[in-house]
Amino acid sequence: MKIKAVSWAITLLLIAITPHSYSDTKASSGRVSGIPMEQLKAFAETYWQIKNSYVDQVDDKQLFEGAINGMLKSLDPYSGYLNEEDLKDLQVSSDGVYDGLGVEVVAEDEQVRVVSIIEDSPAARAGIKENDRIVAVDAHSLVDVGAESLIDSMRGVAGEPVVLKILHPESQLPVTYQLVRETLEVKSIRVAQMPQDIWHVTIKMFQRDTGYELEQLIRRATANKRVAGVIVDLRNNPGGVLTAAVDVADLMIASGIIVSTEGRTVDSYQKFFANPGDILEATPIVVLINGQSASASEIVAGALQDHKRGLIVGQQSYGKGVVQSIVPLKQNTAIKLTTSRYLTPTGRSIHGKGIAPDVELKQDATANNALPSLADKELQQAYDLLLNQVASGKVETKAQLTSTVK
Repeated sequence: MKIKAVSWAITLLLIAITPHSYSDTKASSGRVSGIPMEQLKAFAETYWQIKNSYVDQVDDKQLFEGAINGMLKSLDPYSGYLNEEDLKDLQVSSDGVYDGLGVEVVAEDEQVRVVSIIEDSPAARAGIKENDRIVAVDAHSLVDVGAESLIDSMRGVAGEPVVLKILHPESQLPVTYQLVRETLEVKSIRVAQMPQDIWHVTIKMFQRDTGYELEQLIRRATANKRVAGVIVDLRNNPGGVLTAAVDVADLMIASGIIVSTEGRTVDSYQKFFANPGDILEATPIVVLINGQSASASEIVAGALQDHKRGLIVGQQSYGKGVVQSIVPLKQNTAIKLTTSRYLTPTGRSIHGKGIAPDVELKQDATANNALPSLADKELQQAYDLLLNQVASGKVETKAQLTSTVK
């Protein structure tokens, strides 16, 4: 049984937790513990100028957190400082468990739009739907506080009541809903059976248990029904836990390397191998990607592509091929630091490049975070390609498929 324990790792896009120890070094050549003294003096002078002359009083915590974050952000877009709230959010993205209402929202055009609803959540039971607009949360109005602040005000602790004002697409006046926050579990996978025994598996994000969750779904499907082919939908998947991506790829790859990482330290060099066996027993696979498929999504797509286990369909992926380690600091804070790059099984670095699809499809404006249907043109084309593979009994090459997609 291809179930592997997942090491403790919390992530937003692709992060590995790495314990670090620190030791003092002797001062030499004008440096203390490796810090250049001239730069340290300039930092201290800047600090005192701000404290003494800035137009408003500034909190020391704000200054030092800003300085730490500034150092990290100067390295790359993915490194940064994590305060206590950031760490909680990171844990939620890893575990998929949080206190809330069960609505996924997005701020767009100065509005807050509902993009998905968690099943059996307070929002689902109240009848809130996708594409509803949230115009107020308790005493906070969208007009008064703005979209981002309104989204923040939706957070809270399980058991706390909250009042939402919702504007339905077909309505002119908002409707008031009284809800109570609950502890919810966000499933990272959605599965739908399509005609002719094709299964559509949407992975929204790679959480700690995504590999185990997918294995259980596949085992239940194959035990009760025929699975002729599988569409693995990674569109708009920003990534997630590194080991979860390895676990997902491991289910579909019979043997060999899945991904490797490399960096400046000895610990950064790792190789992840598949356990023997393919849970789908060579069932044809098509993988859907787009420009928002990043990081852990690209690990899965790259591994299946290099092993010729699945046909990659869609648009060029995002191109995030670096790993961030979470280094704990004091007072429930941490830094997120890029410590390694990852390589696909054939040694490709996709950072800044992305995964090129075997079959390129035009971007479909109807494809979003909601569960797609056959009205989704990209999904329809992936479905047709997969049926061709099922009928032929083999994985076709890019050259063979050139004339298939119009």
